[in-house]
Amino acid sequence: MATGGRGGKLAYRPMPGTIYIDTLTGTKYILEKVIGICDSHFIYKASYYTAESIIEGRLLPTGYATVKFIEPGCDVYKSKLAQQSVRNSNMIHVERWCIQKYRYGYCVAFPYMSEGSLRYILSTRFQNGLPEDCIAIALKQALLGLFGLHFSGRVHKRFSAGSIYVNFKPGSVLNVEIKLGYATTIYESDLEMPIVLKRRPETGNQPYLGLKGRKRGGPPILDLSFLADWAAAPEIFHLYFYDSDNEIRNPVVSLSRDHNDENYSVKSDIWLVGITALELAYGNLRISHREELEGLIRKIERSRSLPDKLEDVLEEYHEEEKKGKTKKVMGYLKDKMQLVKCNRMNKFSKEFEELVLDCLSTKESKRPSVVDLLQRPFFRNAKNLQWFQRRVLYAKDPMPYYS
Repeated sequence: MATGGRGGKLAYRPMPGTIYIDTLTGTKYILEKVIGICDSHFIYKASYYTAESIIEGRLLPTGYATVKFIEPGCDVYKSKLAQQSVRNSNMIHVERWCIQKYRYGYCVAFPYMSEGSLRYILSTRFQNGLPEDCIAIALKQALLGLFGLHFSGRVHKRFSAGSIYVNFKPGSVLNVEIKLGYATTIYESDLEMPIVLKRRPETGNQPYLGLKGRKRGGPPILDLSFLADWAAAPEIFHLYFYDSDNEIRNPVVSLSRDHNDENYSVKSDIWLVGITALELAYGNLRISHREELEGLIRKIERSRSLPDKLEDVLEEYHEEEKKGKTKKVMGYLKDKMQLVKCNRMNKFSKEFEELVLDCLSTKESKRPSVVDLLQRPFFRNAKNLQWFQRRVLYAKDPMPYYS
């Protein structure tokens, strides 16, 4: 079950069909499929069975859960504290701690989110971004969870499209729920995880689960799994990641979970809300290094508007940078974006653009609080979750919407 993982750590990847029994309640968990990964450990959808699972002589699952294998650490401590103080239905909390121990830790269970994360939805169906009215719905639900966390005196540190999850519950009064993961309940969602059965001769030809390699074309881009690090607020990035001898200054591994919270603030989280809004609006952030991200944000601030496509601005930035005409191109882009702003029908509303600009202010004091954001018309006038269900989950062919 244990295989090699990132950074030399052993990964726990049991086979689907493996059964775990909660020693306290007797609830039986059966791993059904791999739905994600975290710290090289696989994350599973599991059906669980309680004493009430026998209905009319048939054994039926009581429900479904997300099962995650964890090791003792800071995330566990923070999750348990938040669970005690944050009574918020918009946050995902662990429901069962220590179902069963394994060599390096134990497995936990928390609510199963059937549609995965917003990042997963973007990557599989909305590569050009969500409709703006659906961004308002999803961000509002996540901000309600973030409000509970901030109200309790805590910070999130990893707010992104990858930590916001969607669940569809057929047959219920409220079919859709959007919740914010925190600490232990965050994982990289992939409902179509490319797993393969491997065999290693030195282990007696015993099969184990591994990841199938994915071919990546084009220039290297920063891993969105580490977005909370390489796209962190300036005051955090320059404190933990800045290296004057490294022009690229990209975090190689995720460190945000290892740092204590004393240098993070609620305003650092608000910066990540702005970054998340950009990811939801464009479907991806194909950024190759931190300087590129900072340059993009400066251009957005200068024009006071969002471009229709990030790629257009980035391509021009690189072309002129190669020619050593950076200063000249800055003025050129400023004029061009102002012209575009006047001549085109905006893809984004003024309310959304102001939201992004305010969250991405380089001055912490100028960034709004969660309460300030939720009181804005962009969120106060947001449609309900049923609209998100129709526009996103029921969308048969969403891509033409953006052509």
